[in-house]
Amino acid sequence: MSRSRLQRATWGTALFTFGVLSQVWAQEGVARPETRPLVGGVVPAIAVVAQAAALPQLLPLAFGLPNRPPRMSDAAVTATVADGQPHVLAAVPETPAGGEVMSGRPPRSVGRSLLYSAIVPGAGQFYNGSKRGAALFFGLEVVGWGIYLNWNSKGNDIEDEFRARADTAWSPLSYLAWRTSTIARNSSITHALPCSSYVANIAASTVPEALKGCAGSEIQQYYELVGKYNQFVSGWADVTDEDGVRVQPTQVDSAENFLSEIRLTYEDRRNDSNKYLKRASTIGGLILVNHVISAVDAARVAKKRRLGESEARIAGRTRLLFSLREDSVGRTMPMLVAYRPLR
Repeated sequence: MSRSRLQRATWGTALFTFGVLSQVWAQEGVARPETRPLVGGVVPAIAVVAQAAALPQLLPLAFGLPNRPPRMSDAAVTATVADGQPHVLAAVPETPAGGEVMSGRPPRSVGRSLLYSAIVPGAGQFYNGSKRGAALFFGLEVVGWGIYLNWNSKGNDIEDEFRARADTAWSPLSYLAWRTSTIARNSSITHALPCSSYVANIAASTVPEALKGCAGSEIQQYYELVGKYNQFVSGWADVTDEDGVRVQPTQVDSAENFLSEIRLTYEDRRNDSNKYLKRASTIGGLILVNHVISAVDAARVAKKRRLGESEARIAGRTRLLFSLREDSVGRTMPMLVAYRPLR
């Protein structure tokens, strides 16, 4: 993948994310009414029925707070005015046993939280008001796509390189001439040449043109087998015997005893391509897992807040973290870590 294609993919992801977050912001604008004063005008005679411990919480309310509907568990603070009827002035949130502060954030839809994060990891957390969680999941998404596009691009570029090398340095006609000769009987023949019917009359065209009618899986096998197995060594342009002397394809009396430096280099590049493509495939799986975990996390937090659970308990929930680590032989392995944050 070229750099311009990578940039277009990055911009496309950013624009898609901005559109989803715009929907979230729009929902927040609907769900939050404008702030207005709690008590307006002059109250002739007020007899406040409340404990003295609640007074410090009432002072900020007297100067205005967002107009949110109080929960049923809130302690109502009432006052008697001139008409003799009690009126609710404010709702002071109660604290659960242990002194934990109940969540003051407005409840959000569990379904929307799940959907937003399933589409764009972190969007559901942002919708719930968890900016750190949103930054974490969205950051993992951006980093994951960056690594995936980079490794996938490298793998495809190297694949194009080694296939072009085989098109010029490995001759299917030379191999078929050796294969149909009696001298080939001394070699171990374990595989048929893929797409052999397409390349049998290749003299009038190039290898890529001759392979156009062959199935994609067969083409992949064609470029893999010609470098992987000794029986195809006679097709390489620089085939030599054990003493390093160049020989013709029909002189290969035992494929196991003949060498080709081009073939060895070809196999190294093919292995490099497979390495990058496998890494990209692993990252693609982790990106999908990030969507699932982000969606589940956003739905759980939304549900807990709707049930009135404290912010301390929500912040102390079990979290999952993905990372990549190289093992003793240099292979990149994904790791899943479950942990609870320290209080």
